[in-house]
Amino acid sequence: MNLERNLIDNVLECELKLGHEENPISFYYPVTSLTELLHCEEKELASAIPEFLAEEQNRLGNVRIKELPKEKGRYEVTVPAAGVKWVHENFQSSEFMSRFVTEIKRPGNTLEDMVELFRNFSPDVEVEKVCEEEWAVSFMNEEIDPYVYHIEQNEFGLEYHRFTKEAYRKTMEG
Repeated sequence: MNLERNLIDNVLECELKLGHEENPISFYYPVTSLTELLHCEEKELASAIPEFLAEEQNRLGNVRIKELPKEKGRYEVTVPAAGVKWVHENFQSSEFMSRFVTEIKRPGNTLEDMVELFRNFSPDVEVEKVCEEEWAVSFMNEEIDPYVYHIEQNEFGLEYHRFTKEAYRKTMEG
């Protein structure tokens, strides 16, 4: 996985949740995720970021990446409106992601229901029960979807966070 793919997937996820609007969208990455997605070490970020920005000029446009001064080690990555438009015109959400976003919001759905949704796409699903109310679910076949979904069931229903597999592993090692 690389940063471009991750940003495209994040823009598509936002469209599923909020609808399409050609406005800039910002995403926030800890330094560990940014280095993973740029395939570099932290000390190489100063050169890896400008290289990525130059490569993306004709696709995602004038992407902006800046470290948040009050949150050392956390970066804001902003995809400009032109990049959001490019994603909208050239990519579609996967069938899995479309169904996932619909089902996660359905009142009364449970963690078991969400695992069943994954199994509708493949029998090869990894389920890690972090605790009774929090499960991490992912596909073994990353071509279906390469992310880990940390799903929590609480009094408000189901909520989730999506991670790359490496970022999830690092978060759990924390």
